[in-house]
Amino acid sequence: MLALVILGPKKLPQIAAQLGRFLAQFQHMKRDLLDQVNGELLRMEEKQTIEKASDSNSEVARTLASARSETPAA
Repeated sequence: MLALVILGPKKLPQIAAQLGRFLAQFQHMKRDLLDQVNGELLRMEEKQTIEKASDSNSEVARTLASARSETPAA
C-alpha cells in the first residue's frame, strides 16, 4: 500500500517489472557462479584422487622393488 501511495498507480507496475527483471538476472548470475564453483570443486577433487592413485602406484612399485631385491636369485 505504501509503495502505491508513494509511487502512484502509473509508476508502480513499471518499477515492479524492473524489480522482476533485476531479480531474474540476479538469480541467473547466482546460478552461473554456483555452477563455476561446483565445477572447480569437482576438478580439485579429481586432481586429489589422481594424486592419491599416483602415490599408491608409487608405493606399490617401491614395495615390489624392495621385494625383488630381498628375494634371492634362482
